[in-house]
Amino acid sequence: MYILKQQPEDFIVKEISNVRIEKNGNYLYFRLKKRLRNTLDVIKEIAKQSNIKEKNVGFAGNKDKHALTEQVISILGVGKEKVKKIQIDNVELEFLGSGNKPISLGDLEGNHFEIVIRNLEDYSLDKTNYLENYFDEQRFSVHNVDVGRHLVKKEFKEAVKLMDDSRANKHLEKHKNDSIGALKKLPLRLLRMYVNAYQSYLWNETVSRYLTIKGGVLKEVEYSLGKLTFISDPEKFLDLTIPLIGFSSEEIDFKDDFKDDSEGSLRKIITEVMEMESLDYTDFIIKQIPELSQEGMMRPVFIAVKDLKLGKEERDDLNLGMKKIKVEFSLPKGSYATMVIRRVVDY
Repeated sequence: MYILKQQPEDFIVKEISNVRIEKNGNYLYFRLKKRLRNTLDVIKEIAKQSNIKEKNVGFAGNKDKHALTEQVISILGVGKEKVKKIQIDNVELEFLGSGNKPISLGDLEGNHFEIVIRNLEDYSLDKTNYLENYFDEQRFSVHNVDVGRHLVKKEFKEAVKLMDDSRANKHLEKHKNDSIGALKKLPLRLLRMYVNAYQSYLWNETVSRYLTIKGGVLKEVEYSLGKLTFISDPEKFLDLTIPLIGFSSEEIDFKDDFKDDSEGSLRKIITEVMEMESLDYTDFIIKQIPELSQEGMMRPVFIAVKDLKLGKEERDDLNLGMKKIKVEFSLPKGSYATMVIRRVVDY
Protein backbone atom coordinates (compact mmCIF):
# COMPACT_ATOMS: atom_id res chain seq x y z
CA MET A 1 0.00 0.00 0.00
CA TYR A 2 1.24 3.50 -0.76
CA ILE A 3 2.43 5.74 2.07
CA LEU A 4 1.63 9.43 2.56
CA LYS A 5 3.20 11.82 5.08
CA GLN A 6 6.10 9.52 5.92
CA GLN A 7 7.87 12.76 6.70
CA PRO A 8 6.34 16.26 6.94
CA GLU A 9 8.17 17.43 3.81
CA ASP A 10 6.16 14.86 1.82
CA PHE A 11 2.97 16.89 2.29
CA ILE A 12 3.14 20.63 1.60
CA VAL A 13 0.02 22.78 1.81
CA LYS A 14 -0.06 26.44 0.78
CA GLU A 15 -3.25 28.37 1.34
CA ILE A 16 -4.59 30.39 -1.59
CA SER A 17 -5.75 33.37 0.45
CA ASN A 18 -8.31 36.00 -0.52
CA VAL A 19 -7.34 38.40 2.27
CA ARG A 20 -6.85 42.01 1.21
CA ILE A 21 -3.63 43.30 2.74
CA GLU A 22 -3.44 47.04 3.52
CA LYS A 23 -1.01 49.36 5.27
CA ASN A 24 -3.34 50.23 8.13
CA GLY A 25 -6.15 48.61 10.07
CA ASN A 26 -7.13 47.13 13.42
CA TYR A 27 -6.13 43.61 12.43
CA LEU A 28 -2.60 42.35 11.88
CA TYR A 29 -2.10 39.71 9.20
CA PHE A 30 0.63 37.10 9.49
CA ARG A 31 1.63 34.12 7.38
CA LEU A 32 1.69 31.15 9.73
CA LYS A 33 4.13 28.43 8.71
CA LYS A 34 4.09 25.26 10.75
CA ARG A 35 5.53 21.76 10.78
CA LEU A 36 4.02 18.85 12.72
CA ARG A 37 1.66 21.21 14.55
CA ASN A 38 -2.11 21.30 14.85
CA THR A 39 -3.66 24.61 13.79
CA LEU A 40 -5.91 24.96 16.83
CA ASP A 41 -3.05 24.22 19.22
CA VAL A 42 -0.88 26.86 17.54
CA ILE A 43 -3.69 29.44 17.67
CA LYS A 44 -4.16 28.68 21.37
CA GLU A 45 -0.44 29.23 22.05
CA ILE A 46 -0.33 32.46 20.02
CA ALA A 47 -3.23 33.81 22.08
CA LYS A 48 -1.57 32.74 25.32
CA GLN A 49 1.77 34.38 24.55
CA SER A 50 0.01 37.52 23.27
CA ASN A 51 -2.21 37.67 26.36
CA ILE A 52 -5.39 37.88 24.26
CA LYS A 53 -8.45 35.68 23.84
CA GLU A 54 -8.32 32.81 21.33
CA LYS A 55 -11.23 34.31 19.41
CA ASN A 56 -8.99 37.31 18.61
CA VAL A 57 -6.84 35.06 16.44
CA GLY A 58 -8.63 34.35 13.17
CA PHE A 59 -7.86 31.73 10.55
CA ALA A 60 -9.56 30.44 7.41
CA GLY A 61 -9.23 26.70 7.98
CA ASN A 62 -7.50 23.88 9.84
CA LYS A 63 -4.33 22.68 8.17
CA ASP A 64 -2.93 19.18 8.42
CA LYS A 65 -0.73 18.43 11.43
CA HIS A 66 1.59 15.93 9.74
CA ALA A 67 2.75 18.33 7.05
CA LEU A 68 4.45 21.59 6.15
CA THR A 69 1.68 24.18 5.88
CA GLU A 70 1.25 27.89 5.21
CA GLN A 71 -1.84 29.98 5.96
CA VAL A 72 -2.79 33.56 6.74
CA ILE A 73 -4.08 34.49 10.21
CA SER A 74 -5.44 37.72 11.68
CA ILE A 75 -4.66 39.00 15.17
CA LEU A 76 -6.54 41.68 17.12
CA GLY A 77 -5.56 43.43 20.31
CA VAL A 78 -1.78 43.14 20.35
CA GLY A 79 1.13 45.01 18.77
CA LYS A 80 3.18 43.75 15.84
CA GLU A 81 6.45 43.71 17.77
CA LYS A 82 5.01 41.56 20.55
CA VAL A 83 3.74 39.03 18.04
CA LYS A 84 7.16 38.89 16.40
CA LYS A 85 8.62 37.82 19.75
CA ILE A 86 6.36 34.78 19.98
CA GLN A 87 8.33 31.53 20.08
CA ILE A 88 6.62 28.23 19.29
CA ASP A 89 8.48 25.10 18.24
CA ASN A 90 8.18 24.35 14.51
CA VAL A 91 6.24 27.57 13.89
CA GLU A 92 7.15 30.75 11.98
CA LEU A 93 5.14 33.97 11.83
CA GLU A 94 5.76 36.37 8.94
CA PHE A 95 4.13 39.82 9.10
CA LEU A 96 2.18 40.65 5.94
CA GLY A 97 0.35 43.88 6.76
CA SER A 98 -2.89 45.11 8.26
CA GLY A 99 -6.58 45.38 7.48
CA ASN A 100 -10.01 46.05 8.91
CA LYS A 101 -11.50 42.55 8.72
CA PRO A 102 -10.82 39.45 10.80
CA ILE A 103 -10.11 36.19 9.03
CA SER A 104 -12.88 33.66 9.60
CA LEU A 105 -13.41 30.03 8.65
CA GLY A 106 -13.89 29.82 4.90
CA ASP A 107 -12.05 33.05 4.04
CA LEU A 108 -9.84 31.50 1.35
CA GLU A 109 -9.96 30.56 -2.31
CA GLY A 110 -8.49 27.10 -1.83
CA ASN A 111 -5.17 25.32 -1.28
CA HIS A 112 -2.23 24.22 -3.39
CA PHE A 113 -0.64 20.85 -2.60
CA GLU A 114 2.70 19.21 -3.25
CA ILE A 115 2.54 15.57 -2.19
CA VAL A 116 5.08 12.75 -2.35
CA ILE A 117 3.51 9.29 -2.67
CA ARG A 118 5.88 6.63 -1.33
CA ASN A 119 6.16 2.84 -1.13
CA LEU A 120 4.91 2.32 -4.68
CA GLU A 121 5.45 -0.99 -6.48
CA ASP A 122 2.78 -2.44 -8.76
CA TYR A 123 0.54 0.54 -9.38
CA SER A 124 -0.93 2.87 -11.96
CA LEU A 125 -1.77 6.57 -11.88
CA ASP A 126 -4.77 8.02 -13.64
CA LYS A 127 -5.24 11.72 -14.27
CA THR A 128 -8.55 13.23 -13.31
CA ASN A 129 -10.29 16.56 -13.82
CA TYR A 130 -12.94 16.03 -11.17
CA LEU A 131 -13.04 14.59 -7.68
CA GLU A 132 -15.74 13.17 -5.44
CA ASN A 133 -15.83 15.80 -2.70
CA TYR A 134 -15.71 13.42 0.27
CA PHE A 135 -14.40 14.38 3.70
CA ASP A 136 -11.30 12.39 4.64
CA GLU A 137 -9.79 11.03 7.84
CA GLN A 138 -8.35 14.41 8.92
CA ARG A 139 -11.92 15.57 9.51
CA PHE A 140 -12.74 12.67 11.77
CA SER A 141 -9.62 11.91 13.82
CA VAL A 142 -10.32 9.16 16.39
CA HIS A 143 -13.43 10.29 18.28
CA ASN A 144 -14.68 13.41 16.48
CA VAL A 145 -17.75 11.76 14.96
CA ASP A 146 -18.70 10.00 18.19
CA VAL A 147 -18.40 13.24 20.19
CA GLY A 148 -20.45 15.08 17.56
CA ARG A 149 -23.10 12.36 17.65
CA HIS A 150 -23.35 12.65 21.44
CA LEU A 151 -23.70 16.44 21.22
CA VAL A 152 -26.44 16.28 18.60
CA LYS A 153 -28.32 13.65 20.61
CA LYS A 154 -27.93 15.76 23.79
CA GLU A 155 -25.79 13.09 25.45
CA PHE A 156 -23.57 15.74 27.00
CA LYS A 157 -22.10 13.60 29.78
CA GLU A 158 -20.89 11.04 27.25
CA ALA A 159 -19.48 13.78 25.00
CA VAL A 160 -17.45 15.34 27.81
CA LYS A 161 -16.12 11.95 28.90
CA LEU A 162 -15.00 11.03 25.40
CA MET A 163 -13.35 14.41 24.79
CA ASP A 164 -11.33 14.13 28.02
CA ASP A 165 -10.38 17.82 27.88
CA SER A 166 -8.55 19.23 30.91
CA ARG A 167 -10.63 22.43 30.92
CA ALA A 168 -13.90 20.52 31.01
CA ASN A 169 -12.57 18.02 33.55
CA LYS A 170 -11.48 20.82 35.87
CA HIS A 171 -15.01 22.23 35.84
CA LEU A 172 -16.47 18.81 36.65
CA GLU A 173 -14.21 18.48 39.67
CA LYS A 174 -16.18 21.30 41.31
CA HIS A 175 -19.52 20.74 39.56
CA LYS A 176 -19.82 16.97 39.20
CA ASN A 177 -23.03 16.78 37.18
CA ASP A 178 -22.73 20.00 35.15
CA SER A 179 -21.71 18.55 31.78
CA ILE A 180 -23.21 21.50 29.89
CA GLY A 181 -21.20 23.94 32.00
CA ALA A 182 -18.09 21.87 31.32
CA LEU A 183 -18.70 22.08 27.58
CA LYS A 184 -19.12 25.83 27.80
CA LYS A 185 -15.57 26.05 29.16
CA LEU A 186 -14.31 24.97 25.74
CA PRO A 187 -13.87 27.16 22.65
CA LEU A 188 -17.04 27.27 20.56
CA ARG A 189 -15.15 26.52 17.35
CA LEU A 190 -13.81 23.32 18.93
CA LEU A 191 -17.33 22.18 19.82
CA ARG A 192 -18.57 23.08 16.36
CA MET A 193 -15.77 20.99 14.89
CA TYR A 194 -17.26 17.90 16.53
CA VAL A 195 -20.78 18.57 15.29
CA ASN A 196 -19.44 19.34 11.81
CA ALA A 197 -17.51 16.06 11.84
CA TYR A 198 -20.73 14.17 12.48
CA GLN A 199 -22.46 16.04 9.66
CA SER A 200 -19.51 15.19 7.40
CA TYR A 201 -19.80 11.49 8.17
CA LEU A 202 -23.51 11.56 7.31
CA TRP A 203 -22.69 13.37 4.07
CA ASN A 204 -20.04 10.82 3.07
CA GLU A 205 -22.46 7.98 3.72
CA THR A 206 -25.21 9.63 1.68
CA VAL A 207 -22.96 10.40 -1.28
CA SER A 208 -21.36 6.95 -1.36
CA ARG A 209 -24.76 5.25 -1.37
CA TYR A 210 -26.09 7.57 -4.06
CA LEU A 211 -23.11 7.20 -6.40
CA THR A 212 -23.12 3.42 -5.98
CA ILE A 213 -26.66 3.36 -7.35
CA LYS A 214 -26.56 6.18 -9.92
CA GLY A 215 -22.95 6.23 -11.17
CA GLY A 216 -20.63 3.91 -13.06
CA VAL A 217 -18.66 2.47 -10.17
CA LEU A 218 -14.91 2.75 -10.77
CA LYS A 219 -13.79 1.45 -7.38
CA GLU A 220 -14.70 1.35 -3.72
CA VAL A 221 -12.19 2.40 -1.09
CA GLU A 222 -12.42 1.49 2.59
CA TYR A 223 -11.88 4.14 5.25
CA SER A 224 -12.30 4.23 9.02
CA LEU A 225 -16.04 4.94 8.91
CA GLY A 226 -17.12 2.79 5.98
CA LYS A 227 -16.54 2.89 2.24
CA LEU A 228 -16.19 5.59 -0.40
CA THR A 229 -17.45 5.03 -3.94
CA PHE A 230 -15.56 6.56 -6.88
CA ILE A 231 -17.20 6.61 -10.31
CA SER A 232 -16.09 6.68 -13.95
CA ASP A 233 -18.65 9.24 -15.14
CA PRO A 234 -18.41 12.31 -12.87
CA GLU A 235 -19.32 14.61 -15.76
CA LYS A 236 -22.94 13.50 -15.33
CA PHE A 237 -23.09 14.88 -11.80
CA LEU A 238 -21.18 18.16 -11.90
CA ASP A 239 -24.24 20.20 -10.89
CA LEU A 240 -25.25 17.83 -8.11
CA THR A 241 -25.29 19.17 -4.55
CA ILE A 242 -26.21 17.18 -1.45
CA PRO A 243 -26.96 18.72 1.96
CA LEU A 244 -24.86 18.54 5.06
CA ILE A 245 -27.80 17.60 7.23
CA GLY A 246 -29.07 20.21 9.69
CA PHE A 247 -32.33 21.35 11.22
CA SER A 248 -33.51 23.04 8.00
CA SER A 249 -32.57 20.22 5.61
CA GLU A 250 -36.12 18.84 5.57
CA GLU A 251 -37.22 22.01 3.79
CA ILE A 252 -34.75 21.65 0.91
CA ASP A 253 -36.40 21.92 -2.50
CA PHE A 254 -34.71 19.04 -4.31
CA LYS A 255 -34.66 18.95 -8.08
CA ASP A 256 -37.66 17.18 -9.57
CA ASP A 257 -35.85 13.87 -10.13
CA PHE A 258 -34.83 13.75 -6.44
CA LYS A 259 -38.14 14.66 -4.84
CA ASP A 260 -39.78 11.27 -4.77
CA ASP A 261 -39.16 8.50 -2.26
CA SER A 262 -38.47 5.79 -4.84
CA GLU A 263 -35.57 3.38 -4.35
CA GLY A 264 -32.29 5.16 -5.07
CA SER A 265 -33.71 8.67 -4.90
CA LEU A 266 -31.68 11.18 -2.92
CA ARG A 267 -34.49 11.84 -0.45
CA LYS A 268 -34.92 8.10 0.12
CA ILE A 269 -31.19 7.63 0.77
CA ILE A 270 -31.05 10.54 3.24
CA THR A 271 -34.05 9.09 5.06
CA GLU A 272 -32.32 5.70 5.29
CA VAL A 273 -29.11 7.23 6.64
CA MET A 274 -31.03 9.19 9.27
CA GLU A 275 -33.01 6.12 10.29
CA MET A 276 -29.75 4.21 10.63
CA GLU A 277 -28.56 6.91 13.06
CA SER A 278 -31.97 7.27 14.78
CA LEU A 279 -31.91 10.95 13.85
CA ASP A 280 -34.48 13.66 13.32
CA TYR A 281 -33.74 16.99 11.62
CA THR A 282 -34.67 18.84 14.80
CA ASP A 283 -31.89 17.03 16.68
CA PHE A 284 -29.53 19.58 15.18
CA ILE A 285 -31.21 22.28 17.27
CA ILE A 286 -29.18 22.24 20.49
CA LYS A 287 -31.08 24.51 22.87
CA GLN A 288 -28.67 23.90 25.76
CA ILE A 289 -25.85 25.47 23.71
CA PRO A 290 -27.69 27.37 20.95
CA GLU A 291 -24.49 28.38 19.16
CA LEU A 292 -23.93 24.70 18.31
CA SER A 293 -27.21 24.36 16.42
CA GLN A 294 -26.58 23.60 12.76
CA GLU A 295 -28.94 24.68 10.00
CA GLY A 296 -27.28 22.54 7.32
CA MET A 297 -25.92 23.59 3.95
CA MET A 298 -25.47 22.30 0.43
CA ARG A 299 -22.13 20.86 -0.66
CA PRO A 300 -21.12 20.05 -4.26
CA VAL A 301 -20.62 16.34 -4.83
CA PHE A 302 -17.83 16.95 -7.36
CA ILE A 303 -15.14 19.61 -7.48
CA ALA A 304 -12.52 20.47 -10.10
CA VAL A 305 -8.92 19.33 -9.66
CA LYS A 306 -6.80 22.14 -11.13
CA ASP A 307 -3.24 22.13 -12.44
CA LEU A 308 -2.70 18.42 -11.73
CA LYS A 309 0.90 17.40 -12.40
CA LEU A 310 2.21 13.86 -12.04
CA GLY A 311 5.97 13.76 -11.53
CA LYS A 312 8.49 11.18 -12.70
CA GLU A 313 8.92 7.92 -10.87
CA GLU A 314 11.99 7.91 -8.61
CA ARG A 315 13.68 5.53 -6.20
CA ASP A 316 12.15 5.76 -2.73
CA ASP A 317 15.05 6.48 -0.41
CA LEU A 318 12.96 5.72 2.69
CA ASN A 319 11.54 2.38 1.52
CA LEU A 320 14.08 -0.03 0.05
CA GLY A 321 13.22 -1.35 -3.39
CA MET A 322 10.14 0.83 -3.77
CA LYS A 323 9.33 3.89 -5.89
CA LYS A 324 8.00 7.37 -5.16
CA ILE A 325 6.20 10.02 -7.20
CA LYS A 326 5.46 13.68 -6.53
CA VAL A 327 2.09 15.12 -7.50
CA GLU A 328 0.90 18.74 -7.48
CA PHE A 329 -2.58 20.22 -7.76
CA SER A 330 -4.96 22.84 -6.39
CA LEU A 331 -8.38 22.34 -4.82
CA PRO A 332 -11.14 24.72 -3.71
CA LYS A 333 -11.62 25.34 -0.01
CA GLY A 334 -13.10 22.60 2.11
CA SER A 335 -11.82 19.76 -0.07
CA TYR A 336 -9.30 17.07 0.79
CA ALA A 337 -6.05 16.45 -1.08
CA THR A 338 -5.82 12.90 0.20
CA MET A 339 -9.00 12.14 -1.73
CA VAL A 340 -7.20 13.01 -4.95
CA ILE A 341 -4.58 10.38 -4.09
CA ARG A 342 -7.30 7.83 -3.29
CA ARG A 343 -8.80 8.43 -6.73
CA VAL A 344 -5.70 8.58 -8.94
CA VAL A 345 -3.64 5.73 -7.44
CA ASP A 346 -4.59 2.16 -8.33
CA TYR A 347 -2.89 -0.94 -6.96
